[in-house]
Amino acid sequence: MDAKILAKNLRKALGSRGVEQSHGDCLELVARQFGMKSWNQLSARISASGQPVPQTKQNLPRDWHCTRQTDLSHYRIGIDNQSPGVVQIACRLGRGDSATLPSDSYGSLMQSILAAPYHGRKLKLRALIETSNADGAAIWMRVDHSPGQVLSFDNMMSGPRQRALQGSHGWTECVVVLAIPTTAKSIHYGVILKGYGEMRVKHLRLDEAYPDAELTGERQKILSQPSNLDFQPAA
Repeated sequence: MDAKILAKNLRKALGSRGVEQSHGDCLELVARQFGMKSWNQLSARISASGQPVPQTKQNLPRDWHCTRQTDLSHYRIGIDNQSPGVVQIACRLGRGDSATLPSDSYGSLMQSILAAPYHGRKLKLRALIETSNADGAAIWMRVDHSPGQVLSFDNMMSGPRQRALQGSHGWTECVVVLAIPTTAKSIHYGVILKGYGEMRVKHLRLDEAYPDAELTGERQKILSQPSNLDFQPAA
């Protein structure tokens, strides 16, 4: 029942001896110590036992909040109690649980700021992310003109350039770059875990990008007047 705690302790012990292993790798090692082929198999065995998995209380970092769409009965979100400066999002359900996670479920932590100080610039959001058996883990940023009127958005999952981390990864840098037009009123950004699994995030930074930096998100086109209301195809 304490398999995840054992994995964290194992990782810390290996690190003190100069052996770097990701959290996902340590979960796999702990699973083998219990005679299982993989962490998925051990997780399913824990779920099948019918015993509640101990939940460690986590606190949200100051000035951050969960998005309204985040269901905290499905996700555990907050500061990693064993790693200062690291935030964690973990799905409370395992893939083999009797309860099924809705397909559109995600957990997200966010922050909002005024856009005016950044008008005419490009902003780069970057962070290091570590994952364990994740369906999709990423950082995201959105630029709004007004509530409900999005100017640009990138969560590393939408559009043709899917860049979200899937599966298990050691610390990996993720980057999002968006332009801030003079019509922008607010900027919103955060971290997101889609579906099952776990993610840990550290060294999150929001900085001005170089003027020639390539944009990663899609800019929403706002027309001056209604157009193509009879749905003609593009030329």
